Amino acid sequence: MEQLITVATFNERAPADKIANRLRETGLAAEVYDESQEQKWKLWNLNPRAHMRVRVHSTEESRALALLEEWKGSEPALIQIIRCPECGSSRIEFPQFSRRTIMGALPAALAATGVIAREYYCESCHFTWPDETKPEPELDALNWSKGAKVP
Repeated sequence: MEQLITVATFNERAPADKIANRLRETGLAAEVYDESQEQKWKLWNLNPRAHMRVRVHSTEESRALALLEEWKGSEPALIQIIRCPECGSSRIEFPQFSRRTIMGALPAALAATGVIAREYYCESCHFTWPDETKPEPELDALNWSKGAKVP
């Protein structure tokens, strides 16, 4: 049985469709899989992210990745790919909870109430990182926040 592998993950449909169409033009059987309903109903995530996946057959994965690398400078839609900051893979899930077992529902429910933070999860290297990175405050020579006033 042939398995479908994610080669690109996006937050929006338009760039995913564009990349899938370009891959189809080269003869690959690419499809766009929309995971937004699964995120909404299984994981109680009303604002889906990393939910548009461009997938190809596992036998075509290396060719698809090579084409994406080749198009990197010439295809504007590739700028919107979500990549792991650790390994660069685009096999990303959001939130980080399992979709394959019922046990993933408990932490997903806790995240919906704000007890647990939702994070991105890389399926390749298992790295997780926060949904939004907060800017670090500018520090002075003593590592105090600039602009902080001493009472």
